[in-house]
Amino acid sequence: MRRIAWVRAAALGLCAAIPFTAPASAAPAPGSPPRPSKAATPEEVREAREAERYWTPERIRTAVPVDGTDSVQRSPEDGRRSAPRPPGGRQKRSLQEPSHTVDEGMATVGVFLIRNDKDEATPNQFCTAASVASPTKSLAVTAAHCLKRASGRNIAFVPGYRAGGSAAGQAGETPYGIFPVKPGKIWIDGRYLRSTPDDDVDVAFLRVGPNAQGQLLEDATGRGNTLTKVNSADLARPGITVVGYPGGQKTPLRCTNNTTAFQGRFMEIKCDGFRAGVSGGPFLENFDGTRGNLVGVIGGYKTGGAYDHTSYTSQFDDDVFRLYHQAVSDAPADTGSGASMGTSGTWSHARGMTTGRFHTASVRNHTSDLIVRWSDGEVSLYPGNGRYGFGKDIRLVKDKTWKQARQITAGDFTGNGSYDLLVRWANGRVTLYKNVNETNKLKNKVDLRGPNGTWTHAVAMTAGRFGGGNTRSDDLAVVWTDGEVTLYPNVDAKGMHGERQLMPPPDRTWPYARDLAAGNFRSTTGDQDLFVRWVDGEVTAYEDLARNGIGKRRKEHRLRPHNSPWRKATLATVGAFGGPDRQDDIVTLWTGGKLTLRPDSTTASMGPERILVSP
Repeated sequence: MRRIAWVRAAALGLCAAIPFTAPASAAPAPGSPPRPSKAATPEEVREAREAERYWTPERIRTAVPVDGTDSVQRSPEDGRRSAPRPPGGRQKRSLQEPSHTVDEGMATVGVFLIRNDKDEATPNQFCTAASVASPTKSLAVTAAHCLKRASGRNIAFVPGYRAGGSAAGQAGETPYGIFPVKPGKIWIDGRYLRSTPDDDVDVAFLRVGPNAQGQLLEDATGRGNTLTKVNSADLARPGITVVGYPGGQKTPLRCTNNTTAFQGRFMEIKCDGFRAGVSGGPFLENFDGTRGNLVGVIGGYKTGGAYDHTSYTSQFDDDVFRLYHQAVSDAPADTGSGASMGTSGTWSHARGMTTGRFHTASVRNHTSDLIVRWSDGEVSLYPGNGRYGFGKDIRLVKDKTWKQARQITAGDFTGNGSYDLLVRWANGRVTLYKNVNETNKLKNKVDLRGPNGTWTHAVAMTAGRFGGGNTRSDDLAVVWTDGEVTLYPNVDAKGMHGERQLMPPPDRTWPYARDLAAGNFRSTTGDQDLFVRWVDGEVTAYEDLARNGIGKRRKEHRLRPHNSPWRKATLATVGAFGGPDRQDDIVTLWTGGKLTLRPDSTTASMGPERILVSP
């Protein structure tokens, strides 16, 4: 059949990002009947109720500070001569307001809870966070170092938290409810994600879902704090209020003092008692008792300071506003390009890529990982971090035999939720490696086909949820050298059961398909779409492959035309690397070793390009 090009007209609106301002709004009285926000969905409310069930008062009280487990801890200076002095020594403070607890809590400041979901004997953790005024009504800010050990999921914000019991008629410990952080909706500057974090950008924005009453954050608490730019010449500022939750008491500590400039890039404040747990707490200017102008968060130099009487913040400059606008517009987050993915020189030797839930954490969190086969016979697993990036690679095998692997794909063929790797070898053998993860690696091998002449003619293949009668990714689509395209439903460790012909041979088009992948370019439910990269640079998505096929009834969406720059792509695959559990993020390797990711793609367009490995 002949591929006919068409022109798709599209309009793209570009809005300039500007700081959000709104009239001041008081927090609703705690205990008053909540009014659900119109934007809340039943699924979001369900997630909030699940978070409430986990974060019982006892679990919140027993959570330990993230700072207290880091290599640098905030501690009181003990007066020993051998103890290092804080930067600048103990300066005269001229405190406007000594440090004191705020027993009633503050609507715009709360605890940021990090759940231990790794089945380890470690406690839940917490930092301090604050709400930020935004058009989304759903943003909070904390320190980036608070998220070093967080999986990107199972974390929540509790504004206005106050420890202890409540008298009759008073609000409880969580007066505004618990707001789960939406999976993948964490924005951290890529420079902080590298192996050596840049303390100039120790800040993170988080988008939270509604509480269990269906309220968005600012609908529940009133307007958040207003993000405010700070120039390097204005780091010394009068009357700055700093708030944090010290470990052990879980009651907010507040202090107002003048700040000084430190190293020309940090703001320093002297306030007693700000021990481990206060990281991420806000620096507020023009504070009215509930909210103010946000000019910093405790972090930066020595992750906020080594002593409990001196705290720091990174400078809130254009870099912080860039992150804020990413969060407001729901743009893809930074990934720490090159932090753990190697160099373009290395990636020029990649010969095969596929995605699936392999790593134990990824199976639990419904996040995709990347498996790569290299020209020297090594096979590597890159765990997804849930934020459109990847962790350090794990070697699965290094064996010259793997040079003979011609195609690899992944699916849940054994039905236990952990993905398996399917390999087609040069001699036609087809092998299934069951339950591939960081421990099993490639130990559990089953040959589905011995060496044969038929499978040597497979051009490309991918596994997906293509209508095999269940919800597993265990249906195999294969393109052959004569143009035939077949679908094998419900492949398992016992073999292939039946064959459905999608395109009869001979066909002059399909031999030019280079990469196949399963995707969810319309929704997360139902059967999947087939992603195809063609040798001439065209990129196509076939909507609902099982229902519509690839013949006359097909629903074909052209994501890139023929002769596009995608002619220079060498490999492409699709996974769920951030945001909701939707397989719509396209990873592409290009000539020269550049590696990119286009998140949240649809049948209408691809997402904006993010560079994982620079050329």
